[in-house]
Amino acid sequence: MRIALVSQAYPPVTGGGISTQTYAKAHGLAALGHVVHVISHSADTDRYELWDGPVHVLRIPGLDDRLTIGTEPVRWLTHSVEVAVAVADLHMLTGLDLVDFPEYGAEGYVHLLNQTEWNYVPTVIHLHGPLVMLAHTIGWPDLDSEFYRVGTEMERTCLRLADAVFTSSRTSAEWCSRQYGLDAARTPIVHTGVDTDLFRPGKGPKARRLTVIFVGKIVQNKGVDDLVEAACRVAADFPDLHVRMLGPCDDKLVTALRAKADACGHPDLLEFVGFVSRTDLPAHLSRAHIFAAPSHYEGGPGFVYLEAMACGLPVIACAGSGAAEVVFPGVNGLLVPSGDVDALATALRQLLGDATGRAEMGDRARRYVLEEADSRVCLQRLESLYAGVIAGQQRA
Repeated sequence: MRIALVSQAYPPVTGGGISTQTYAKAHGLAALGHVVHVISHSADTDRYELWDGPVHVLRIPGLDDRLTIGTEPVRWLTHSVEVAVAVADLHMLTGLDLVDFPEYGAEGYVHLLNQTEWNYVPTVIHLHGPLVMLAHTIGWPDLDSEFYRVGTEMERTCLRLADAVFTSSRTSAEWCSRQYGLDAARTPIVHTGVDTDLFRPGKGPKARRLTVIFVGKIVQNKGVDDLVEAACRVAADFPDLHVRMLGPCDDKLVTALRAKADACGHPDLLEFVGFVSRTDLPAHLSRAHIFAAPSHYEGGPGFVYLEAMACGLPVIACAGSGAAEVVFPGVNGLLVPSGDVDALATALRQLLGDATGRAEMGDRARRYVLEEADSRVCLQRLESLYAGVIAGQQRA
């Protein structure tokens, strides 16, 4: 198959969940023998064409150097035009068999509206965390904003016009079912899974201090305030407690979190590591004792949880969101209500105080990923889905 994967974010220029999955798709499908192109957003106003190993990468600029873009709807619309041009050019040169878009950013909007018999390419949409879900769960964007009105209508149109829609989690599909009329029961759950050869328990010893690790953007909606507050509450019982936070930092928030740790009498409680590459991440995870990311909401399944579980860690996540599709209380981790610091402190205390139970949960976490989310199996499911869409359209 000749496949184009569209994603504004793609390593190493930009990160995030969609970026991680796009990279895994691209390299996994290329390893299976497919020709893979990635169309991503340039970090500046220039266009770049390069090879990332076996993957052909196009980084295209937006309209920023030709139009002063003041609103997010205009950014979405104009970037969608640039993407449609890039897909059309690539199809003319290579004869694409399929194009895969994320729902976020509605990057497929103009491409899908412009499909005709003479320029048609089978097109699928992969749900990661729709805008409509974010607006209703974390309050961004505001429900009364033009961004919400325009963005959700673009999202709805993409789902309606795509040849197939699949989702990383049942949660995201159900949001699109309620808000857009998507048939969630007929929306397959397919994602790239985790490279369990890379993400595996390390051979070295655990950290000397009892260590809770967080991976992700250090922003409030990821629950970092709650995590630090809960850690402060249990630190008196576990004086060697260490909370390591890996990911890009908001400097003002980091200052506030450090001040909170200082105020509770544990100035050495927190460590902010910054960005860690994917290849280095397993070593950091393996030395920790617990993974905790109490995000206020996750579309799911949340690859940071699966990666931590693959490294043999019990995980703490928030109930009522997509993370609950892979974290089973008392089996491979614990779930706490969103924003409930008391419950989070109780969960931390339970795992920190029970080394045997912690190790058993970690073993079951690793086993779960091997059985349900190994990338080799997941990529074969994705390959089959693509082949089915292409075959169905050829028959039509």
